Amino acid sequence: AKSDIWSLGCVLYEFINLKPPFRARDMEGLYKKVTRGYYSRINKIYSDDLSNLLKSLIKVNPNDR
Repeated sequence: AKSDIWSLGCVLYEFINLKPPFRARDMEGLYKKVTRGYYSRINKIYSDDLSNLLKSLIKVNPNDR
């Protein structure tokens, strides 16, 4: 399912960055970041291919994953 793809992207992101992709001070802020797809890029030491993979997995619109 598309939600599984998104979840895999979040887990992979956290595995690489050692922090979750979406962080906020409160639930409203977290909701906004998740629904808008706002997260920091992974460290530049990783390949562009890995960065692009994460971008494709964590897309907001399920049809774009």
